[in-house]
Amino acid sequence: MLQRQVIARGSFLAFLAAATLTAAVPTPKEHFGFNPGDDYKLANYTEVVGYFQKLAAASDRIKLVEFGKSSEGRPTYVAFISSAGNLKRLDHYREINRKLALGQATAEEAKQLSAEGKAIVWIDSGLHATEVAPVQQAPHLAYKMLTDESAEVRRIRDNVILMQVPVINPDGLDMVASWYRKNVGTPHELASLPWLYQKYAGHDNNRDWFMFNLPESRNVARLLFTEWFPQIVYNQHQVAPFPARIFIPPYAEPLNPHIPAPVMEGINVIGSAMKERFARENKPGAISYVSFDAWWNGGLRSAPAFHNMHGILTETALHQYATPKVYKPSEIPERFSTGIPAKEPTVFYERPWLGGKWALMDAVEYMLTADFAILDLAASRPQHYLLKAWEMATAQLMQGRKGGPFAYVVPAAQGDGYAAAEMLRRLQIGGIEVRRATGPFAVNGKKFAANDFVLLAAQPFRGYLVDLMEPQKYPEIRSGTTGPTKRPYDLAGWTLPYQMGVQFERVDQPVEITSEPLPMFAPAAVPAAWRQGAGKPSPRVAIYEPHVANIDTGWTAWVLDNFQIQHTLLHNEEIRAGNLRSRYDAIILAQQSMNSILHGTRQGEAAGRGAAQGQSETANLQRPEYTGGIGLAGARQLQEFVEQGGTLLAFDSATELPLALFPIGVRGVLRSGGGEGDAGGWYCPGSILRITTEPAHPVAAGMPKDAYATTTGGQAFEITMLPAFNQGEREVQAVAWYAKKDLLASGWLTGERLVAGKAAVVDARLGKGHVVLYGFRPQFRGQSFGTFRLMLNALYRSAIN
Repeated sequence: MLQRQVIARGSFLAFLAAATLTAAVPTPKEHFGFNPGDDYKLANYTEVVGYFQKLAAASDRIKLVEFGKSSEGRPTYVAFISSAGNLKRLDHYREINRKLALGQATAEEAKQLSAEGKAIVWIDSGLHATEVAPVQQAPHLAYKMLTDESAEVRRIRDNVILMQVPVINPDGLDMVASWYRKNVGTPHELASLPWLYQKYAGHDNNRDWFMFNLPESRNVARLLFTEWFPQIVYNQHQVAPFPARIFIPPYAEPLNPHIPAPVMEGINVIGSAMKERFARENKPGAISYVSFDAWWNGGLRSAPAFHNMHGILTETALHQYATPKVYKPSEIPERFSTGIPAKEPTVFYERPWLGGKWALMDAVEYMLTADFAILDLAASRPQHYLLKAWEMATAQLMQGRKGGPFAYVVPAAQGDGYAAAEMLRRLQIGGIEVRRATGPFAVNGKKFAANDFVLLAAQPFRGYLVDLMEPQKYPEIRSGTTGPTKRPYDLAGWTLPYQMGVQFERVDQPVEITSEPLPMFAPAAVPAAWRQGAGKPSPRVAIYEPHVANIDTGWTAWVLDNFQIQHTLLHNEEIRAGNLRSRYDAIILAQQSMNSILHGTRQGEAAGRGAAQGQSETANLQRPEYTGGIGLAGARQLQEFVEQGGTLLAFDSATELPLALFPIGVRGVLRSGGGEGDAGGWYCPGSILRITTEPAHPVAAGMPKDAYATTTGGQAFEITMLPAFNQGEREVQAVAWYAKKDLLASGWLTGERLVAGKAAVVDARLGKGHVVLYGFRPQFRGQSFGTFRLMLNALYRSAIN
């Protein structure tokens, strides 16, 4: 009897303590003054971080840690949420997780550690800042995890350590929240943000997860691949394929063979748990197995899959910002773009959504359902996830020791030592061990020296290493035997040493190489040969920045900043004003269609998603100060700039403008920048092609004769000047050519014959200046170090032209 009374008293005291704790934790509405997710309201970065700071001050179930700074200097936080007892032993659980994830335990130790450890689940919000719902749901997730006393949430707190990153892109959140607050209630309410929501990358901040060019990516990679190794990484996004309300796994075909099968099997299990929870909560419109494939490496949900982690992507429906919309039945299409019925149940769309009101809070609620489906599953199987991580790591180590490949050797002596050092550093950031040979050795009939670098395949993240070092061969999955090939979601090929111009040797079979592990590389110093100054001329460079968010403009700025080349962002009105040659030696047109350069968003045109979805015709007008382009008058000023001695660089589709409007003897071979519609069936969806260069030409100085270029379609050129006229102020020279045979190096393409042997880079004289046309993007996503010189050389030459 006494024992029962003691137990009852203990239970009552625990309940009282929980009730007191809950009362001390502020609700989201108490802090924000509204519920994040309310119509026409967006919380900004300061408000969201302020709320998490209050939570950390009020509860012992959360530990808030700053883990780095954004590109514009804002601190980024991760909230560790679990039981108070678990948080007191946080370092202990991290060490358990590290040993298991890296395969550093024996089988018996792994069983013991997995029984003792806690499942680690990562949930981040706000990577794509205009996809506003994830950040607005973050406070609700944290509040429920801290205060809910249901059996489910108590079990989650006991068995799971949640790593919640409430704002993974702080800079972008402030831009978008400020923009929407300025426009809400005006004709510009749904207008698109006219600049990038990340300093350099905009939407491409989710294309940086093997290159790690951005500080935000590097900071997150440290947590994921060096310190914590969560078993589940949930990356939240919007938009779902209309009219679905949320995309959840399974992913679409194809499957990358370097993703371990247990990872994909586990992702499918998680997707099933999510779908079942949506059904139980009567939330229709969940779709799977469309659009988002399992092929590409480089996204925040895909890169972890190559690290033995269950990378989860959801795409929840979005109208625009925090503005709701009522969808009429007539607006619901009969079929998705894939041909799947949209109004009838199918295997991967069992409960169709047939219209009605959709508000930001609906998206928030759908995301919370997905959150707790994942957390509940992890809480019910923590030992399973921990032991599975060890099993996958040890399997990767064993496979690597067997060979096929056994290792990759990167000689210390390189044509471009800077690019090689940067490649190795980026592999280290991604959790790959880099070793240095301690003595000479020979493989494949070639001799290598001490201090050459060795990448052993016997690594816990072998799949990640092999995927980045080997050429990709995109599988041709067809509808029937003669139907069209399924297009990739993003790139088809991305082989890192090809893109970066790094020489390496694949070692297929086991061989003895004495080596030692290296500590993390410091960022390589930019060599004098690449920098402005140090004997180089100092060109006055401008990059055209349109009033639309141009990602390629951002990456161009990243390259110039990386190589310490000062530059100016040049806008429409400045170009139209003329007198450009007195201020600039070189102007860069990053990838952008001629129509967009000339006209931008015309005044009175729709400038947001709302128009396509039937929103009021005056709700998505762009603000007048962000309308228009350079116009024909601006194009004429660019021509005069070149004629007076300036250099104009045009990348990929931007070459349309000088090809069409300038009197240069060059013709584009591919229509519309190399789209699918070209005669002959040319299609190159993000692949690496072989090119040859003319190193004697100043634009190709320092380039190897044989190189690689990354392109997402691109252009090829023919010189139309007759030999007798191809001289002086109208001289045209090819600088680089697409390979005459074996054009594809990595990825997939069709219609090779259209560009094989054609010029890929052309230098055309016009008056006293030059127009340099690039059929691809030489600075692609900041990844293609191997072709950076083709851009930088043209800039340096412009200062002495």
